[in-house]
This record gives sequence, C-alpha cells and structure tokens, in this order.
Amino acid sequence: MTKSALQAWLAAIVMTCAIGGLPCRGEPQPVFEQSIAFDDIAPAGITLKQCWDALGMDSEERIYIGFTSVRSDGREDFAVFRYDPSTGERRFLGTFMDASRAAGNLQPAEQIPKGHTHLLEIDGKMYMASQGFHDLKAEIDTLPTYRGSHLYAYDISRGVLEDVSRALPGGVVTEHQGVIALARAPGSDLLVGLAHPSSDIVLFDTKEARVQRVIPGIPWRLGNPLSREVVATKKGKIYSYRGTEDPAQRDEVHGIWAYDLETNRSIETAFTATGGFWNGQTSTRDGGTIYLATVNGELYKLDVDTEAFTHLGHFLPENEYAAGERVSSLYGITLSADEKRIYGIPRRSRAGGSNLYSYEIATGAVTLVGQLDPAVYTGSHMRDSHGNIYFARFGDGHSWEGNARLAILHEPALPR
Repeated sequence: MTKSALQAWLAAIVMTCAIGGLPCRGEPQPVFEQSIAFDDIAPAGITLKQCWDALGMDSEERIYIGFTSVRSDGREDFAVFRYDPSTGERRFLGTFMDASRAAGNLQPAEQIPKGHTHLLEIDGKMYMASQGFHDLKAEIDTLPTYRGSHLYAYDISRGVLEDVSRALPGGVVTEHQGVIALARAPGSDLLVGLAHPSSDIVLFDTKEARVQRVIPGIPWRLGNPLSREVVATKKGKIYSYRGTEDPAQRDEVHGIWAYDLETNRSIETAFTATGGFWNGQTSTRDGGTIYLATVNGELYKLDVDTEAFTHLGHFLPENEYAAGERVSSLYGITLSADEKRIYGIPRRSRAGGSNLYSYEIATGAVTLVGQLDPAVYTGSHMRDSHGNIYFARFGDGHSWEGNARLAILHEPALPR
C-alpha cells in the first residue's frame, strides 16, 4: 500500500469513528480531503481570491464554482469554473465582466467583484447573480455610486455564459443594489433574489426573462446587516431575516419575515432567531424540512408544512461549548446522504485550525469528525449521490484570500 493510500485509509477509519459517535481520543485527526485548483486554467491576468457560497450542481452532478478575482488592471471580477467528478475535467466558463462586455452591458468603470449567490439550474441553464461592491455593514450612503446587480446564466448545451440582465431596463436587475442570495421557488420558473442591502425580494421569471415583482424587504437600519440566505418553500412561502455578524452581538434576537407568493403579502412571523444572520441552508430531498445555520453557529429547523421554526442549538460539541468555546463564523452546512446528519466547518473563537463537525439530527449531539487544512470554508447543500460533500475553500487560516480551491470531502459508509 502506498503512503498516500495508507493515509486515506487511516483518515477514513478516523472519520467513520467520529461520525458513528464513537470516541476519538487525542487531537483531531485528519479528514481525507481532495483539493481542486483552477489557477492554471484561469485566463492570464486573473488572480483567484475568494468564494462566498458561490457553488452549484447540475443534473449530471457536475460542480460549478465562482471566485472573486482581480484582473491585471486592478479591477475586481468574478470567474466561473466547472468540475466533473466523474472524469476529473476542469473547465473555465467565463467571467462576469467579460460576459457583460460581450453583451454590450458593461460600463467603462464598472467592476463586478461579487457573485455571492448559489448557482442554480433551471431548464438547462445555471443561474447566478452579482453585486458590484463588497458587503455594506455600516452606512449605505455610497449606494448611488453603484450601478446595480446583473443576472447571469451559463447555457450548458451551448457552453456560453450570458448576461441575462442585458435586456432589462438599465441593464440591471436591481438599481444601485446587489443580489446577495438566490433561490428557486419550488414548482415554478421563478428565481427568488435577495437584494443587498435593502432585503427587497426580487422575483425573476426565467421563462419570460423579466423581473415579475419586487417586494419591499425588512426595513434596514444601521448595525442590522442582511442575511446571506433567502428561503423558498414548496408551499409558496419565502422567508427572510436580518441579523448581526459581530460575534460580540451573537445574543441579539430578530424577527423572521415571510412573504406569500399567492396572497402577495409580507408579514413578520411570530418566530425569531439569534446568533447572527442566516449563513447556510440545506434541505431534505422532499423539501419538507429546511435547516438553517447562522453566522455565529446557531442551527434552526423549518418544518415547511407547519411553517414553524425550531432552534436546534449551537454547532459545537457540548464539552467545547461548556469550556467557553464559541463559533465565530460558519459559512455553510450540508446534509449527509442519508439525511441523518448535518456537516459544517465552523471557525471557532478560541481554537485554531479548521475542523469538520456533524450534527446528529435524532439526538442533537454535535461530534468532531476530524481536522481539515486551515482555510475559510464556504458553501451549502452540496452533496452528490456518491457520498461526496463539496465546499469552497480559500486562505490559509490566517489570510482571507488566495489559495482558492474546491474542497471535496469523501463521506464514508455510515453505520446503519
């Protein structure tokens, strides 16, 4: 057996031990991780920096990933790639700025640094949205200087990344705002966008290629940033939320809002959440249960039929939590293949490194699975039928940019 094969075998044993709820003594053990780089196939002059949740999977289980990047002229752009796990093929699909320029929809000084949304497939196209600025967590008086958000679609059969917003009034989906989150309304051709920083809900009809409706969002106020998730359910409800990000404000409580597609009404529900804004979601295959994580590591369950939210606790083992450890940031969660566990890679307030944890849905127990390479890990609901779980990763545990990769975690056979 080769050294690398032995390491993978030992890591799989350790991972199975942890996931099965058995004690793993001593320091966290390495988890077998495959890291896919794209720097060598990026165009000359494009430097890949970060990926904030911009992941998606098509019907053939090919993985799409986008990175905030810097061009040789200093402008920020967003580069999109595809990885085929069955063949190992990597493909560069284009950049936001180049797609808009080809459509005659890029202004001379415009740059597009952020694709902050999930990448969603509808009718053979992978949709993604942009914002032309970085997050606004303080004053928003600079908004008039930004052009607005673009909507892009990668046509899978034609192999072309297109600026769908080119035909819209002003060439943008939202003027002077970005779209920070994207979901599909189940059973329809509607894309649900969350405008940043207003939290307006933007309904885009992909069949007619037009904005169907814009619903005023949760009122903005200083110190109350926007969540990174918008939740669309099969019952025609769209849920949104605001919260803080600073771990020092983790105990703040805010209301959850719901918009009804049928009645066109938006209300503040009786439910609240804490632990910062929503920053990850994953759902069961039948769409009946949706799990949400906050940026400071709190976990929630939405029962779609009863429309009730339940707080499930924090995404750390009880012994770590009791010892004063807290989650400073959590950037994504994914259900296991058997839908019995939820995986996440939180950044902890005291301990260094990057550890994979699992939340046991039946018992509420959080278990340390093992140790990953130090980095920032982002992305939600990324699993395939072969037991692979996908995250974006970048940085090295100290820096928040560079070394941008696609991380593949190989979920072992789970105990029955």
